[in-house]
Amino acid sequence: MDESDYRLGNRAAWVSMLNTCLHRLGADNPSLHHARWTSEREEAIAILRQVCAAHGDSAWDESLHLADIIEKHLWRHLPERAPGEKP
Repeated sequence: MDESDYRLGNRAAWVSMLNTCLHRLGADNPSLHHARWTSEREEAIAILRQVCAAHGDSAWDESLHLADIIEKHLWRHLPERAPGEKP
């Protein structure tokens, strides 16, 4: 296991704990909207990290906009797309 695996596992553990807390607090509570988005973004980042590592490049910072991650670090590396085709 290398440092990046450790960081991913650590983040996954925190996201899991946040999701448990949100569930126990009542995830439908409007005041928890930001926390739910934070949790969802963290889960999306974890999946994108895996997909980009397998099919693109994973040399990006977690603060990058999700659309930029998909377009610049995944989409352009996929061979099935037509030249110049946008995501």
